[in-house]
Amino acid sequence: MVRELIRVEGVDRSFGPVDVLQDINLIINDGERVGIVGHNGAGKTTLLNTISEQQQDVGDIDFAPGIRLAYLTQIRDIESDSSIEEELGRKGRQFQELEDEIAAIEAQMVDPAFYEGDWQPVMDRYSELQQTLASSGGGNVAGIAKGILEKLGLDRHPMEMRVNQLSGGEKAKLALARQLVGLAGIDVIFLDEPTNHLDIQTTEWLESFLVDFKGAQLIVSHDRYFLDQVCNRIVEIDNLRAWPWKGNYSQFIRQKAASEQALSEAIKNLEKKMSGTTSAIQQMKRANKYDKSISAKHKILTRQQQELKALKARVPKKRKPLVLNLEAIEKSSRDVLEFKKATKAFDGLDRQILSEQNLEVHKGDRIGIVGGNGQGKTTLLKLINGDEKLTSGSLEVAPGCVIGYFHQDHATLDFSLSPVEQIGVLRPDFEYGDIRAALGRFQFSKEQVNTKLQQLSGGERARVALLKLLLEDNNLLLMDEPTNHLDMDSKETLEEALKGYEGSLITVSHDRWFLDQVVNRIWELENGVVTVYYGNYTDYIRAKKGLPPLAEDEISGV
Repeated sequence: MVRELIRVEGVDRSFGPVDVLQDINLIINDGERVGIVGHNGAGKTTLLNTISEQQQDVGDIDFAPGIRLAYLTQIRDIESDSSIEEELGRKGRQFQELEDEIAAIEAQMVDPAFYEGDWQPVMDRYSELQQTLASSGGGNVAGIAKGILEKLGLDRHPMEMRVNQLSGGEKAKLALARQLVGLAGIDVIFLDEPTNHLDIQTTEWLESFLVDFKGAQLIVSHDRYFLDQVCNRIVEIDNLRAWPWKGNYSQFIRQKAASEQALSEAIKNLEKKMSGTTSAIQQMKRANKYDKSISAKHKILTRQQQELKALKARVPKKRKPLVLNLEAIEKSSRDVLEFKKATKAFDGLDRQILSEQNLEVHKGDRIGIVGGNGQGKTTLLKLINGDEKLTSGSLEVAPGCVIGYFHQDHATLDFSLSPVEQIGVLRPDFEYGDIRAALGRFQFSKEQVNTKLQQLSGGERARVALLKLLLEDNNLLLMDEPTNHLDMDSKETLEEALKGYEGSLITVSHDRWFLDQVVNRIWELENGVVTVYYGNYTDYIRAKKGLPPLAEDEISGV
């Protein structure tokens, strides 16, 4: 018998006049790993918070008696001025309820009046809480977190090192290690974008950890590959509602496509039937047959109209698609660039970023650069772009090669400008109406086009950077984490655009699904050495395991 842990019935959530969720109905059972997907702003994090905190406006959220919850939040609460050891010793939210209840009982215990009543059940509960806290690692948070850090490859730093000296990826690992302590005995864990800022190796470790975790999981994520590996259910947030689907992300995509096709066919068939019914009624009228038969036909038509209305209500509302068409200029030769015995080193770094590497890029190559955080993937892009110089060796870029660069931090943008002003600087030949139209195709509202970039979200800035790249002349694209901050619809649009791009592509990305869709080479950078693998990311993983590439009908990605 499957244990029901959470039941959500008829839940609404609004913020002021803005409705975010309506009539949400979900059941979460023990062992389910539920991925919550939807476009940016759909209400995914709101759903997670509403359920975990039971803060609905309307409806009911019921937890099974005695269940324990844990949280892995999108915002990792790292104290930068503390040491690694001090940070590891801080207890996460998973201990909050336990310690609050223990503290409340201890407050009763100091009152002599407490012992005048039936105090034994309270003391039994106190003992139970203490045992749960101990089994969860509450008395050894730092020790357990250190063990996780070792598995994440972050144990090479001294424990007294300050957190502010760590890289962004290392801080993410530290926060992850601390938040994963104490999950023994946890029934449900809520995860909000758990793979943000993690390298692929750490993400893969987290995937294994979560698959082995015995409790239920509710996971908000834009990482499609991660959802494929971890989840056995998908809930899509669309048009304020929650739509449940069985299986992982790939299965959800196939089911949704089949469902939409079936719905479209059902609407067409019903419209055909209605046309036939209408024709029959008209023929009866021409024949002056105003009897029971024509009355019956009218009733049939009314039912058909009602059924058609119900079917059309189920058709998903399509957002205005992101329009992206990348065109390469016709200047590049077959040979695009070549590294010869290339070496790159930084003062103070105990290893080389590149160590006498020989690498070639040809026209049409689509290269994905992978490797752990700090290995130098972005530095490799900067070397090609001329922002960094080799320590020794040479880099030859073919005449006619024109580079377009998408920075991870959108460094090509002037944050003091609005989107209209930014595009105007790039294309002074554009009229204001042309710029507005271009931004409109990139889903910008009339208010957003005149808002300073520094006030826009990461996803909005990413779309401006992509539009800028679109309007530039290039035949070699360098892209550093291009899918960061993009929702799934925008990622798919970018993937389709890159598939049609006739120039060359070199991209750094932690998005394994994206790499599966767009690259035909993998450069694995590790300890200064680049190893070349042919095929996409899945081919690369299989090659490392000594397995052949997947056949076409075995590929899970859609």
